[in-house]
Amino acid sequence: MDFRVLALSLWLWLFPFGVSANDQLDALAELIYQYPTKALTQISALEKQQTADNSSDIDRLRLSMLKCQNLLQLGENEAAINLAQMGEANAKQLKLDQARPYFLNCQADAYLNYDNVQDALPLLDSAITLARRYQQPQALIDALRLRGQLDTNTDNFSSAIEDLRIAIDIYPDIHTQTQNWVWPPQAYVYAAMGSLLYATHDLPQAMYYTNLALNSPDAKGKARHVLLLNASRLALDNQDREYSDQLEKQAKALLPEIGSPLELAYSYAVLASIALDKGRMDTAEEYISIAMNTFKLQNQRAAMMRSTRLLAQIRFAQHRDEAALALMNSAIEQGESLKQYSDLKWFYGILSDYYQTHDNYKLAYEYLQKRFDATELANESMNNTRVLQFKARLNQQGLQLASKENQPTHTSVLKELNIDWAYSTLFLVAMAFLGGAIWYFIDKQNNRAPSAESDSQNLPPQQLLELTLHSAKQGDYPLSLLLLNASQIRQVDLPALMDKLQDKLREQDKLLRYSIDEIVIVLPYTSAVGAQKVVDQITPTIQTLQGTSKVNIGVALMQQFDTLDSLVKRASINQLGKLKGSDPQSDYSPAK
Repeated sequence: MDFRVLALSLWLWLFPFGVSANDQLDALAELIYQYPTKALTQISALEKQQTADNSSDIDRLRLSMLKCQNLLQLGENEAAINLAQMGEANAKQLKLDQARPYFLNCQADAYLNYDNVQDALPLLDSAITLARRYQQPQALIDALRLRGQLDTNTDNFSSAIEDLRIAIDIYPDIHTQTQNWVWPPQAYVYAAMGSLLYATHDLPQAMYYTNLALNSPDAKGKARHVLLLNASRLALDNQDREYSDQLEKQAKALLPEIGSPLELAYSYAVLASIALDKGRMDTAEEYISIAMNTFKLQNQRAAMMRSTRLLAQIRFAQHRDEAALALMNSAIEQGESLKQYSDLKWFYGILSDYYQTHDNYKLAYEYLQKRFDATELANESMNNTRVLQFKARLNQQGLQLASKENQPTHTSVLKELNIDWAYSTLFLVAMAFLGGAIWYFIDKQNNRAPSAESDSQNLPPQQLLELTLHSAKQGDYPLSLLLLNASQIRQVDLPALMDKLQDKLREQDKLLRYSIDEIVIVLPYTSAVGAQKVVDQITPTIQTLQGTSKVNIGVALMQQFDTLDSLVKRASINQLGKLKGSDPQSDYSPAK
């Protein structure tokens, strides 16, 4: 048989197995969040099957990455940290730097589970930088989600809203990369936005995003159970007791889907807090007792501290004040030992409120002062972390600049060629003539060829904007987009308006009719601050033709993964947010 026919037959026989392996790993990427115990069994089986002969470096690295995320879902944070550190080292060794941000995300997530913000935050920043550099939207979305959750927990809402908005905007592009690795469920990204809005007391919008999470196709198994618990809490705080009961019942039905005892304990702790707020003290006590037994066995000190506080609140509700005070003092001792100042400020607040209701104003004032001190320490700790984070960024930039400056100057061509002086002179003269000839022909060709600017002017408006966006990404310079709704301006006045606006813009700025009622202004080399200055400059011109109506211009700053549609969409969201913010009857919501 011809060897070529044999090779082709062998390739066709092996090809389905390669496709099957990729499909299997893609399915595992969703399974680890939905059914982590089942996923762990499959990962263990694949690890036994993999050898250096029958699997590639990418497949082995990806399986290690999936296992790291799977350990997180099972509550095995220490094992996840060790595996993530090994995985990143292997990715460096194999020259697969595009895989590194995924292991950094896994490591940061584990540190966040330990409430170790100091180590988690720099890892997330590094993961975001690498994900953007190597065009990995799957890693970028997960890192933005985790950093958004962290900023929500530390009341840094402006940063959180920006991270989560970008994550939601680019999620549809999650499978555009050539190699799949691992990605979070879309339901978790929506849920993170819901938690942010809940923290800002915008309960209707929080419920909206939470329902989006529940309706996501990847909200199954454990992921759905976690979402249902959060939704039940939100519905209760939104004064919808009946809906909260329905969601709580659905969450309890999914408890068998939680295979890890530790994760099951966390679920029971959340159920206990919901039962406490609903006035079901016996149920709350039963649930928190189950959770505390597991936390104690697995030495989860932070979880044990918070469970002790919850049990104390149950005792207060049962009018067993002495037992409650003893538990609160125990929780405070644990918090001081762990230096959990964010928790301590709430513990001191509970005792301050208790003593105030019992007319013991001296102790109430003492615990109020302790709460203030704990708040100061918590803010100081977070500020120190962010200062160290910024210093690390500046230090990294300084090292890069220093390495460029300290690079040894290239030795001259003459020394590298190691030839005598006469031949060197002849060589340089020949190179000069050659360079002059090349320059002459290039210049002549450029004079004959039409200019790129004239070509770009002939492009349709949509393609011209896309070209400007692409140039900004390639040149790595900022670009801003302004969106003006011209529905309140007469159509006959629009040409005159655009001429007046063009006079106020720079030559490189682009002014185009994006649709019938929308005008888009693209500002290359312009930051968000500069874009706002342009808005202030052109507003009076628009006002003259728009009449008494308020001029509302949306602003969006280009991100690395932006398309023209996503950039216009974010400008439209910004425009709607300004419009709603100007309405005195509306409540503020950072997601609107």
